[in-house]
Amino acid sequence: MAAYLSPSTMRLALLSPIHGQSIDHIVRQLENYRVFLAPFELRHYFHVSLESHPDLQSELTAFAEQEGHSIVFTERRQPTWRPCTAYALCELIKTALADHHIHNKVLIHTDTDLLVSAKAKDQLQNHRIGCGNSQCRLENSRWRWGAKAKADPRLKRFIKEILDGDRSKLRSGRVCGAYMPWSVFKIFGVIYYHYFKNNYLKKNPESVWPVTEIAIPSILHHLEGQHASFQPPLIEVPKDKKVPLQTIDRLLKRGDQFGLKKIARDTDSDAFHYVMRLQAQAAREA
Repeated sequence: MAAYLSPSTMRLALLSPIHGQSIDHIVRQLENYRVFLAPFELRHYFHVSLESHPDLQSELTAFAEQEGHSIVFTERRQPTWRPCTAYALCELIKTALADHHIHNKVLIHTDTDLLVSAKAKDQLQNHRIGCGNSQCRLENSRWRWGAKAKADPRLKRFIKEILDGDRSKLRSGRVCGAYMPWSVFKIFGVIYYHYFKNNYLKKNPESVWPVTEIAIPSILHHLEGQHASFQPPLIEVPKDKKVPLQTIDRLLKRGDQFGLKKIARDTDSDAFHYVMRLQAQAAREA
């Protein structure tokens, strides 16, 4: 519980693209983050996908008002695809930067992840940036999205104008759980919005690829220096569709990642019930 020793409370902006036919999974996530990130001051920025239930936003607004959650919705709703929330992030960046609230740090995540430990607070307080350090080698890559990434004119322009034409400066990582200081986010957001907001994927849906997995770490390494060493993203993406209990125990022992994507999809799973027990214990200790 080292975060409680800090004389100040962190103000955390959470950016999330959400979708669904009910608010149930988002309600669980809001409570999960409230418990494990207490006493941080949380402000959630949501982009609701076009495919969501038409009442999702109004129902979530009513819930947040009743339970005291601070939430803000993007004014515009953009298309999202299963592997790509690039346009949603554009709207979230624009919304957060236009808001009058000042934050200490920004956390980017999705609506299917849950935290598993209150030590997530320590990670956010003690480290500037989390997004990974992997070099992206598109030329010799077996990555399933490699060809589409290389063909994307927005990425070509980004490489030419920001990375001086040097593809070796590209980095790769996951969008889930990436975090950075507010001061960095303000510059990061302007660069991301400038290069990745246009309608390329809307006009060419067959060219969809997870833009954020290259754009986010590449921009951050450009801003902080190519040799900067970042922490992993706060959220891990399990390889298995069914998350084993051992994965949660491994996270608790590792000390650098404290959340899991996909965990909220199956509320009947042993892993989900394990996380709920950990959350209840954290709530009692708080």
